[in-house]
Amino acid sequence: MINCQFCKMDKSLFYNTKIEETNNFIIIPCLGSLVPGYILILPKKHTYCMTNFDEDILKEYNSILEKYREKFKKIYGKYPIVFEHGTPDPCGICANCVIHAHTHIVNHNYKNEEEIINKLNLVKINGLNNIEKRNYIYYKNPQGIDYITYNFEPISQIMRIFIANDLNMREKYDWRKYHFDDNIKKTIKDLIG
Repeated sequence: MINCQFCKMDKSLFYNTKIEETNNFIIIPCLGSLVPGYILILPKKHTYCMTNFDEDILKEYNSILEKYREKFKKIYGKYPIVFEHGTPDPCGICANCVIHAHTHIVNHNYKNEEEIINKLNLVKINGLNNIEKRNYIYYKNPQGIDYITYNFEPISQIMRIFIANDLNMREKYDWRKYHFDDNIKKTIKDLIG
């Protein structure tokens, strides 16, 4: 995709350091790392969201999620949160900034997770195989419970806003303005040495 920043990623920039590459995915640190231990899982092929993955790619994706959940537990002493703003139809209203599937894995646990669940109208789901093909926010909590919502206000970076609020740095949620270079460097060091 010509205008996709993930498809045209400048690999010479330190924040695009490849942490890992699999058959279908690349894992990089997140630009705008609110905390050390913040990565993105990106499909190599331009895809709008994870609901567009076929069964084999979804299996690989789930394997990566579990691998990094365990890795974060070992490195940071706790399981991370995981989320994706999914937009199967890029012409629709959405809450994501880049229309290329990217799942966030974040070294953070909400102080009051129930508040986030209620504000976003998140409901528990059993796995990722039956997510509807419409705009959603997917969330996996530290205990490994999967949630989905289709009923949310489409605010760009809404999950990052919640994390920044929880960290008492609400004004610094925007990855375009605040890169947190030291956190990115720490993430790279923690995950690949």
